[in-house]
Amino acid sequence: MLFKFLPLVVVLAVASSCSSDDNDGPPRPAENIVELAEAEPNLSILVEALRRANLTDALTASGTFTVLAPTNSAFNAFLGQNNYSSIQDVPVGALTQVLLNHVIETELNSGDFTLLQRNYAATLAEGPTAGSFLSLYFDATDGIEFNGISRVVNGGGDVVASNGTIHLVDAVIELPTVVTFINEDFNFEELATAISTATPGSDIAAFLSEDGPFTVFAPVDQAFEELLNSNPDWSSLSDIDESLLFSVLQHHVAPGNNRSSGLSEGLSLTTFEGDDITISLQVNAPFIAAITDGAGNNDINIGFVDIQASNGVIHLIDQVMLPDTDN
Repeated sequence: MLFKFLPLVVVLAVASSCSSDDNDGPPRPAENIVELAEAEPNLSILVEALRRANLTDALTASGTFTVLAPTNSAFNAFLGQNNYSSIQDVPVGALTQVLLNHVIETELNSGDFTLLQRNYAATLAEGPTAGSFLSLYFDATDGIEFNGISRVVNGGGDVVASNGTIHLVDAVIELPTVVTFINEDFNFEELATAISTATPGSDIAAFLSEDGPFTVFAPVDQAFEELLNSNPDWSSLSDIDESLLFSVLQHHVAPGNNRSSGLSEGLSLTTFEGDDITISLQVNAPFIAAITDGAGNNDINIGFVDIQASNGVIHLIDQVMLPDTDN
């Protein structure tokens, strides 16, 4: 089974190619990212926020940053939604992480986003465990949208600075939860349905929006299609008994922020459903690892890893895992 986006390494490859091209292209302006923001009246609140969070030095340093710059109207909406009267009322720690969630260390222009279509990039915002950084989902199939809530404004893309590129965006991108990515990633349309409309009495989405951290093994859409095809009485997820579907979904979630670097041979994780799942590393590319589920199925493949949210991490799998229903 092939997942519907390219691995994150493609982002780095494209960016590296663009950096090489820049060496032969027109010279960059002398102004850095902060200086260009200071010169743009529509980014005055962003500049104030960067100063409050002590991030101006970081973004004046040499580098190849991509900065998604919320406009003043975007910040005003963010302040109102969170009951702050000004940027000075936002706690510095929280403000710092929100701002870093708008910074990608690799430079990406509009053409790069369009080429990659739908994918993830890593921001500089900190994840829930040491060394983890939040992912950012982008969809460039119709304009450029981030995490389903913020878009590059018309004419606001590709503002080139000496140390990167700025894209003006129309909303502040708050820190994502695992539910953010499940709802926005087009690989997870069936999973999003499963945790919302197909299980109305369980409120799994609310649970997965809590602090966690959670490790979510997320089946792609084709995995759910194969599950439905396994029973002639199921034509949609709503045909599955809600208590059964709830148990199945719980079987895909384990406690902790278990990134791929910690997935070792024979690792056993107890899911919130109660049954254990076991990791095996003896698989072939393009898959990273395999899982044995509670029912004993041992051919469930992990094909894309480390989609990092503020409250946990998501790994994509190619089949729906089943708990042990005999006990």
